[in-house]
Amino acid sequence: MITTLRDYQAETLTQIKRCVASGQRRIMVQAPTGSGKTKIAAAIVLGAVDKGNRIAFSVPFITLIDQTCRSFLDEGLEAMADVAVIQAQHEWSNQYAPVQVCSLDTLARRGEPTVDVVIVDEAHRHNRFLYQWMEREPNKIFIGLTATPWSKGLGKHWQQLLIGTTTQELIDREYLSPFRVFAPSAPDLEGLKVVRGEWEQEELGKRVSETKLIASIVDTWIERAERRPTILYGVNRAHAKLLQMQFLSKNVNAGYMDAHTEIDEREAFRVAFHSGDIAVMCNV
Repeated sequence: MITTLRDYQAETLTQIKRCVASGQRRIMVQAPTGSGKTKIAAAIVLGAVDKGNRIAFSVPFITLIDQTCRSFLDEGLEAMADVAVIQAQHEWSNQYAPVQVCSLDTLARRGEPTVDVVIVDEAHRHNRFLYQWMEREPNKIFIGLTATPWSKGLGKHWQQLLIGTTTQELIDREYLSPFRVFAPSAPDLEGLKVVRGEWEQEELGKRVSETKLIASIVDTWIERAERRPTILYGVNRAHAKLLQMQFLSKNVNAGYMDAHTEIDEREAFRVAFHSGDIAVMCNV
């Protein structure tokens, strides 16, 4: 049984049901980071399982698979019996489970599972296999989840955009903390190329890795953050690693992980961060 939904989560679920009842099959749900999109997904999953339907939850990165499975188990679903994984040689592989958590890259190689509903996490990311799947099965329900549904061309593939809530609303209701931005130094971005709506990553990584900028970030953190637990996002792996090294040089215990970090090491970092042994967790 799913834990109690917040009112905006329950209303989002109601809006999704209305869209499906009206015949829409491509529904994008926007909700900010921290609003509980996985909670909404768990409610959809539990409802589908109760009706005897099969459902796929697709993620763009393998690092999200175990995180999603843990969230579903927290809501009362059972490993293997209810929730299985399609990704490499995962120990939770079970084609008969009603809920399949899958990597889109794996599905592109193996083919899609037989399901009634597909939930697409990080749905703002364009994926050729996903769009081909949508075209092959126009009557299948696809529900996209994202905080940022602004990628050019999304309207070609999704019929309806539902706004679950906003960051400001969540701050006003004290579900999210109010935030302040400090930017004592800025990189020189003049002439930097834009690729598919974003800065060209390799060159951006070089520009933000100047010694004075790295030092400015760390010194500002020490002054302003007062050593509060911090998650740090670098432009790329090299940038995140440089930041970690600078924090360590200032006697701040900083960890580093990326998509290649082993699962056991990742879990150790998670425990260390939540216990306070790691002050800054650097990633991409």
